[in-house]
Amino acid sequence: MQISTQNFFESSVKNMQKAQTEAAKSNEQLSTGKSLIRPSDDTVKLRTIGNLERAIDKVDAQNYNLDHLLIRYSTEESALRSASDVLIRMRELAIQASNGSVSSEDREIISIEIDGLKEQLFSLANTRDADGNTVFAGSRTGQLAFVKADDGSISYQGDAEKMMVEIGNNRELPKNRNGLEVFAGVRRIDETGEEKTIEFFEALEDFKQVLIAEQKTQIIVKPDEFSADSGELTINGVQISKVNENPTLDQLVAAVNAESKRTNVYAYKDEDGSFVLENIEGLESEFIVLGDVPGILSEVSGRIGPSIDSRLIERSISEVGVLHSNVAVSMGRIGSETQSAEAQKELNMDVDIRLKQLRSNEVDVDFAEAVARFNVELARLEASQAAFAKLSRLSLFEYL
Repeated sequence: MQISTQNFFESSVKNMQKAQTEAAKSNEQLSTGKSLIRPSDDTVKLRTIGNLERAIDKVDAQNYNLDHLLIRYSTEESALRSASDVLIRMRELAIQASNGSVSSEDREIISIEIDGLKEQLFSLANTRDADGNTVFAGSRTGQLAFVKADDGSISYQGDAEKMMVEIGNNRELPKNRNGLEVFAGVRRIDETGEEKTIEFFEALEDFKQVLIAEQKTQIIVKPDEFSADSGELTINGVQISKVNENPTLDQLVAAVNAESKRTNVYAYKDEDGSFVLENIEGLESEFIVLGDVPGILSEVSGRIGPSIDSRLIERSISEVGVLHSNVAVSMGRIGSETQSAEAQKELNMDVDIRLKQLRSNEVDVDFAEAVARFNVELARLEASQAAFAKLSRLSLFEYL
């Protein structure tokens, strides 16, 4: 077989170009620190790198959601912690107001503080996050959760929809919170025995109204509390019955009402069968003066002053306690979600590190291996160039 000079030159040039290309590629890898310079270098590796980068972007998006959730949860927890403190103070005031020695003026002062605390709760219920979104309005974060009407009543204008955000693979947490769930109302049995729901701020307003309600003097004696030794009863200086008498409950009611024009006091038997004394209309808050020594009303004597309905105060104490419990439950739920978010963030950080290590293995160049390879390729290129230079000068004329 004959090899022409032209074929020799073309073959030698191709070998040198190949060696030069490989050396240039290794040099570029060392310069950029990347093993994959062009998509055409390794399409399989390029696909793997693309999958890893998409996975990293997904984890970054989940971490972004977690960062925003943790900030929002912190805002919610701070608001509810303040609301809890306010409700504790309200319950203290309710217990204070239940004391029979507290005057109507003192209760009015308490009602003023209750009104201020209620306004504080209204503000906390409309708390906004760092982005200006209302945190307790459900999905309607662009508007206030609770609004106040012209008559002072407060109503919820958010919704109950719960928006979830992805924080991990097959893992979501709520982004918003329902105001009626956080500031939940109470269940109350009315005068007819029917149970109904009283909203959060309505229950607080009822508490205030109990405090400022007009007080009246009322004496209630159960049937088993009447004296068996004395039948004497004197009201505002008027003798109704004598010591040696033993009137029945109905007879005692009739005897008191027969002297109402002189005593300004009337009597009746309530639905529980108890004996009740009250002042006539227009004099509801006047004192009722009984005998200095207990008579037929064995536990009652002396000067009896006006008092607030203790049952309503007790109801308010109980309801404020329920409202506080509801807020405490919501705080516990936020705390649990915060712990879940923090734990998931740690998991995501571990996943992110592993994914970036895998991507680095595919993308980043192994400098030790690349330098060794580059030196070999340079040596090969120099050898090829030197061989080509010597062989290119060979000629048959040198042997003639």
